[in-house]
Amino acid sequence: MVWLPPFLFPMSDVPPVTVGAADVPDGLFAAVAGPTAVAWMVTYVLAIRQASRDRRVGIPAYLVAVNIAWEFSLTFLLEQTPTQRQINFLWVVFNVVLLYQAMRYGPRDHPALSAKVFRWSLAGVLVWASVVVMVGANEFHDRDGMYTGMIIQVPLSASFIYLLRRRGSSTGQSMYIAVAKTVGSLFAGLTAFVVYPSHHLLHVLVPTYVALDLAYVVLLHRAMRREGRPPWAFRAPPAGTGAPAESSAAGSGTGPASHAGVGPPVR
Repeated sequence: MVWLPPFLFPMSDVPPVTVGAADVPDGLFAAVAGPTAVAWMVTYVLAIRQASRDRRVGIPAYLVAVNIAWEFSLTFLLEQTPTQRQINFLWVVFNVVLLYQAMRYGPRDHPALSAKVFRWSLAGVLVWASVVVMVGANEFHDRDGMYTGMIIQVPLSASFIYLLRRRGSSTGQSMYIAVAKTVGSLFAGLTAFVVYPSHHLLHVLVPTYVALDLAYVVLLHRAMRREGRPPWAFRAPPAGTGAPAESSAAGSGTGPASHAGVGPPVR
């Protein structure tokens, strides 16, 4: 194909994925990884609480399966760095509860499926995602789950927007969940930038999911105001129990309330 014009960007001489982690001072690593671990634990606790109140999943059900597959596989099955394994183990504990809630409340968001079919499909996603995570982490020699985690984070963040859109209300959601998730995701991205400054794929994935998280925060805030549900009231009533903020808002929902979307991590 000599008639084609010359390419614009040469391939890198050294594959970035083969470049090891940077020598990061312990204090700097703790400053970015610490908030990641804490913010995601807060997200999980708040999501569990909200799902218990509203009887609707706080994190999109299928992404709960993907999330726990990432954490479980990289905690118990595949070699990982000691620090990341300990963080993953803490996350797994909370995700077991979230998975139970997904099994229990998830069918309400997928009325086209029987409860039995939904639960079997959720189990299938869990198994498939575990295999993909293990193979992918091994393929990239991803000893702290950075690549696999960031790749998962993009559909996870997008799924919250889809959940809000398809469910048509803020049921099962809260501003505190949205903000905690955004903080955890942001610091996970900062951790990736600090530890792997030459891994350019991460430099694309992180801004993508952070932008999706911020968009979700804005959309959720607008939805709660339309519903007359105080966005920042920690004990706010469930969606649908307050008066709409505007008389015209009742017809401006984004979808039927009987539907829902799909969703460590990352991390």
